[in-house]
Amino acid sequence: MNRRVEILSALLAFVAIALRAEAQDPDRVRPSTGTVGDLRRTSADAADTVGEYLDAGHDWLYRRLQHWIEGVDLQFAGAEEAPIVVPLSPLRIGFGSEFVHRQGGLQLVATPDIEATVRLPNLERRLKVFITNMDLQESPTDPTLDRSPIRAGLRFVPFSHLDFELGARAKVWPSLFAALRWTPEFAVGGLRVYPFAKGYAESGLGLGASGGITLERWSDRWVVRSASYANWVHNTGATDWAQTLIVGYARAVIQERRYDRLATGHDLACGAVALLTVSGNRVSRTSLYEASVLMKRPLHGGWLYGYVEPVVRWDRDFRWHPDIGVRIGFDALLWGLASLPAEVATYCR
Repeated sequence: MNRRVEILSALLAFVAIALRAEAQDPDRVRPSTGTVGDLRRTSADAADTVGEYLDAGHDWLYRRLQHWIEGVDLQFAGAEEAPIVVPLSPLRIGFGSEFVHRQGGLQLVATPDIEATVRLPNLERRLKVFITNMDLQESPTDPTLDRSPIRAGLRFVPFSHLDFELGARAKVWPSLFAALRWTPEFAVGGLRVYPFAKGYAESGLGLGASGGITLERWSDRWVVRSASYANWVHNTGATDWAQTLIVGYARAVIQERRYDRLATGHDLACGAVALLTVSGNRVSRTSLYEASVLMKRPLHGGWLYGYVEPVVRWDRDFRWHPDIGVRIGFDALLWGLASLPAEVATYCR
């Protein structure tokens, strides 16, 4: 039965992607591309509504972070040459929670999610500081089930779609890591292809490799996406894999270069998608089936997004009992000033 479900999922993905239809792009939510010097002064107008207070708090935090980053970077500018203009650094803060009713009762899991790319051009033109709690393998698992500790380090981008990371993971006993990642993008007619390959090494874990490929087709804001993923660890010889089929409608997506969010549909900004996921921990051993419907839309100002995702899960560890639950969360994007509509556009009106 497991093999039949996997084959059926693959066939459905292939047939849906192969349908002849004119592809149409959704709106793309992108970070502001200006510089710190372009940030206008704080408005003197007093906030009167809850929405205005939210926008004022968003812009206050955004300005403080950008000016602090600029101050740090300018310390590395040479005295004999003009400093390089410091670009804006995007920051995303998310929070997700999951309520699942298992045989043993109701289970609640809640985890934060953070992603920041800090640009320091005076320190090094192509060097980026990053802070994230995405796992090193970038596995497309449920973010509320296994969220890694904070990782921070330096990211060097020698060529387009190829980057090298070096840093440390914050935990009781900090670990060092290094990774080389390749994330190109291809378009074949109306079909988009997103390969992903990553080799990594971490103290205490050893060598490993992860990778996958996502196939995507848009037609009048309707999307069909097939995402495959596998991760291998040398020390243990363990191999984890996942196959996901996504079908739905989206008017806008959040532009991020993270494979895990692309493979789970959490790059969605406005719309609804149905997901079917099959995953396992060996080449031929299936350990989990999951079906869900992800609904997401802006909550305020084009920078605060909320989602709800009813889910049904069949887990081998629980004897394939159908566990019913729901995921609820939000994403806050510090990608521009909320007081400038041109920078933080509003979608799904």
